[in-house]
Amino acid sequence: MENYKESLEAQLKEIDLLIAKTEKHLEKLKNLPDKRIGTSKSNGCDQYFWIDRNSKKRKYAKTSEIPMLRKIAQRDYEVKVNRKLKRIKKKLADFIEQYDIFEIERAFENMSEARKKLIVPIIEPDELFIQHWKEVEYEPMEFRDEASIFYTEKGVKVRSKSELLIANALEKRGIPYRYEYPIKIKGIGNVRPDFTCLNCRTRKEFIWEHFGMMDDMGYVNRNIPKLNSYEQSGYFPGENMITTFETSQNPLGSGTIKMMIEKYLL
Repeated sequence: MENYKESLEAQLKEIDLLIAKTEKHLEKLKNLPDKRIGTSKSNGCDQYFWIDRNSKKRKYAKTSEIPMLRKIAQRDYEVKVNRKLKRIKKKLADFIEQYDIFEIERAFENMSEARKKLIVPIIEPDELFIQHWKEVEYEPMEFRDEASIFYTEKGVKVRSKSELLIANALEKRGIPYRYEYPIKIKGIGNVRPDFTCLNCRTRKEFIWEHFGMMDDMGYVNRNIPKLNSYEQSGYFPGENMITTFETSQNPLGSGTIKMMIEKYLL
């Protein structure tokens, strides 16, 4: 199960920044008169008036008083937002202090081995989940051209030097992947993305398509419909799909591969 503590802590920092921002604004507005503003409409036009805090009597504001109305309305708004932010901050800070999603997994992991054998855990431990993911069987595609076969450091066969770079980088970082694992997409049927990768931390799958001949218009025209079909089937670059590109003049670099791995798969 994904741990959202870092995201929650980042949200708390955002709230702190907003509190500081409102307090800075309020400091500038602190000497404004203690007046209340009322609003109404007449013939479709907005009207503003001052309300006496004690008597509740109304006095219509003059056009010349609009700048003061703006300042007081802004002050009242910032006061309200500041209070709400502080309430949210306290609730969120209290929640983060108690938040530990891994308690669920530890309920199983802390049991004796004998007891574990009697139980099917609601959430598989990471090691078991990853093991099962790796053990999924599928029929690989044939390699008809022996000259275009490249072997990764772990002996996996791939079809291009760029795929070799990607696969070796995945293996080096310990990221499980399936090469040319079949999936179904709308309008095409079965397709085989170059890689299907697992983010072990979040247990999220990403497909990785490398487009290696982007200066070949025939290649581009064949793959644009494929990309559209991916999106129609729920695969979006940056969400659950990684895309890399190259041309003969701009080959895929190890820096790009590293960036993609660190962004999506670690």
